[in-house]
Amino acid sequence: MSFSEKALTAYSSGDVLQAQDFVHQALKQDNDDELFSLAENLTAIGITDAAKTIYKQLLQKYPKEDILKIDLAEILISDNKIDQATDLLEQVSPESSDYLSALLVSADLYQTIGLYEVSEQKLQTALKLAPTEPVIQFALAELYFVENKFAQAEVFYEKLINQGQKNFSGISLIQRLASAYAGEGKYEQAAQEYQLVPLDTMTADNQANYATVAIELKKFSTAQKILDNLLTTTPDYSAGYNLAVKVAIQQQDYQLAVKQAQIGLGYDPFNPELYQLGSQAALKTGNFQQAKDLLIQGIEQVADNSKLIISLSNLYLQIEDHQANLDLLNKYYQELADQPRFYWNLARSENALEQFDQALKDMLNVYQQYQDNAFYLKDLINILRQKSQPQLLQAATKRYLQLVPNDEEINELEQELSDLDDN
Repeated sequence: MSFSEKALTAYSSGDVLQAQDFVHQALKQDNDDELFSLAENLTAIGITDAAKTIYKQLLQKYPKEDILKIDLAEILISDNKIDQATDLLEQVSPESSDYLSALLVSADLYQTIGLYEVSEQKLQTALKLAPTEPVIQFALAELYFVENKFAQAEVFYEKLINQGQKNFSGISLIQRLASAYAGEGKYEQAAQEYQLVPLDTMTADNQANYATVAIELKKFSTAQKILDNLLTTTPDYSAGYNLAVKVAIQQQDYQLAVKQAQIGLGYDPFNPELYQLGSQAALKTGNFQQAKDLLIQGIEQVADNSKLIISLSNLYLQIEDHQANLDLLNKYYQELADQPRFYWNLARSENALEQFDQALKDMLNVYQQYQDNAFYLKDLINILRQKSQPQLLQAATKRYLQLVPNDEEINELEQELSDLDDN
C-alpha cells in the first residue's frame, strides 16, 4: 500500500496526525500519479491544505501542466486568495486542452467576488467552445438566477430539463425553474412547475417560494397547506411565519394571524415583519393593547426599528393618545430625523395639543415630499386654519382641490378665502 493510500485510510478513520505523517511520506516517496490522485481525493473530502501542498510540489516539477494550475486555483478561491488564483488561471492559454476548465473556474472566481459581467463573459466564451455542455448551461443558469435575470436563467434551465436533466449538482432544476418563473411574475407557470415536485422533497426555501406563488394567485388554501407542511417539518423557519400571518389576514382569521406571529417570534424575536403583521392583525380584532405591546416589544428587540416606531406612532394617532405619540417621537428623534413621516406624525399631535407654531413648522418641513398627498394637505389646512395665515391657507387649499376637487368643506373654505381677498 502506498503512503497516499495509507493517508486516505487514516483520514477516513479520523486519525489526522497519522494521516498528516503519511502525506509527508508520500511527498517524498510516492510517484507523481499517486500524488496527483491523492491531491484530488483530499480536495474531494475537504482536506485542502494538504492537497494544496501536493499541487504546489507537482507544479514545481511540471510548470506547464495546466490542470495542476486549475486544481490549485480552485483551492485558492475557496481560501479567498483571489489574486493568486487569478494569476494561475491566466497562465492557461486558449490553445490548451484544459482551457475550457480554466474558463469555468475563472467564471466561478469572478462570481465569488461579485464581478458578474466578467463571469458571464467567461461562461459565454466557454459556451461557444462547447455549446451542448450541460455544466456550462447550468453555470450560466445559476449566474443569471443569482443576478435576478430570470428570463435568461429560464432559457438554460429549460434546456437542461428538455435534455432529461432533473437535478444538477444536488439542485432541483424544476424547483429552480419555478423560482425563476416566480421571480419574473409568471405565477401560473411557477405553480405548474412546483406541482411536479412532492412537498416533502422541497427545500424550505422552495416551499416558501411555492407558498408565495399561491398567495399571489390568491389560492390561500393551497398556500396554507404548503405552510402547514413547511412549519411542521421546519418549525424554526422564520420567513414561513411571515407568510402564514399574511395568509391568515387574507382569510380574515385575525386571531390566527396574531397566534402565528407570536409563535414565529418565539423562534425569531428579531423578525421586524412579524411584529408589524401581528400588530396589524391585533388591530383588526380591536385589541389595541395587544397591537401596541407587539410594536413596543419589536422596537426593543429589532436593531433597525424605524418602521416599527412609525407604526406605533400611527397607532397612537389612531387612538388619539397624542402625548404618548409626542413622547415616543421625541425619544427617537435621532433615529427618525431623516424620515418625512416623522415630522407629519409629530405635527398632528402638536396640533391636537394646541402647539400650533411647532406643528406648522414640522408640517412645512416636509411639504416637498407630501405636496401630492391629499391627507397631508388636509392636515396642513387644519393647522393653517388655527394659525390664521390666509395666504398659506389659500395656497394649500388650491393644491388640495387639484387632488380632491369634490371636497365640499374645502371648496367652501376656498370660497371664503376668495371673498376675503375681494374685500
